[in-house]
Amino acid sequence: MKAPSFWQKNPPTLMARALTPFSLITQWITKRRLSKLQWKASVPVICCGNLTVGGTGKTTIALELGKYFQLEYKIAFLTRGYKRKNRTTDPVLVNPTFHTVEDVGDEALLLAQHAPTWVAANRAESAQAAIQNGAELLIMDDGFQNPTLYQDMPLLVIDGATGFGNYKALPAGPLRESFDDGLSRAKACILIGDDQTNILKILPKNMLVFQSFLEMDQSIEEYSGKSVIAFAGIGRPDKFFDALIDNQLHLIEKKSFPDHHFYSSIELEQLLLLKHHYQIPLVTTPKDYVRLPSVFQSHVIPLGVHLKWQNQQTLPELQRILDAMFAQDA
Repeated sequence: MKAPSFWQKNPPTLMARALTPFSLITQWITKRRLSKLQWKASVPVICCGNLTVGGTGKTTIALELGKYFQLEYKIAFLTRGYKRKNRTTDPVLVNPTFHTVEDVGDEALLLAQHAPTWVAANRAESAQAAIQNGAELLIMDDGFQNPTLYQDMPLLVIDGATGFGNYKALPAGPLRESFDDGLSRAKACILIGDDQTNILKILPKNMLVFQSFLEMDQSIEEYSGKSVIAFAGIGRPDKFFDALIDNQLHLIEKKSFPDHHFYSSIELEQLLLLKHHYQIPLVTTPKDYVRLPSVFQSHVIPLGVHLKWQNQQTLPELQRILDAMFAQDA
């Protein structure tokens, strides 16, 4: 489902104001859920979450943190496996050679390429399974509002282009909970991209804020100056398309699909027809790539991104915070 345009209008529109009473219900429900006692793991837990619905770059942040911290600790990723069709309640250890996107979701398949990844709606149960298998540090992809597992380092991921919208909770706005309640739990904020909505002026002065920018992986250089057909089913497909254009790719066609979209055979046939018609490559995001049938993947080139931190001391600073937690628990 595409987010309503009025969610981004500030000051709030008449529609947003009319829906505000229902937003208060959303805030109350979330606050009540989070008031329950959470299970405290024996190892530190980092959460890469957000206050808004939709994609903000949480998986990218989780991957970057995982690559850095696995040099020092045995890490494991925790995710709920959004839109997976396998509804088992037991924690599932993802096997990329066996599991499909229907089994565990697209984010889980991406994360599992780098470290053990556990899928379960109940993060406390997946945390217990990960620890039993030797994990020394747990990184949650999403789950900022999950009430089951205590988060030692809740990190709030913010998209610089969309920010917090009109600062209202569902259905009047994009927030999953009260802005003040969510911000009060965050250990630090990670802003991705330019601050187009003046977030830095709104965040508390004592809040740790780390800014980063998305950069395409080096593999894109091979296609610089060439014509391609691009498609994406992510939170904001235009972000992917714009990045391709910024890297001098010529987009002859660009196709947008809903976030976490499962591609139908008809849609894949149409994409293949475009490729054969223009005789140029099909490109997409890694998250879309893992959702494609294996027989179709050979027709598509995945072009990924990584983070460039504004301050190169960001990850060492997070390391120092984490080390302090280890020392405290020792």
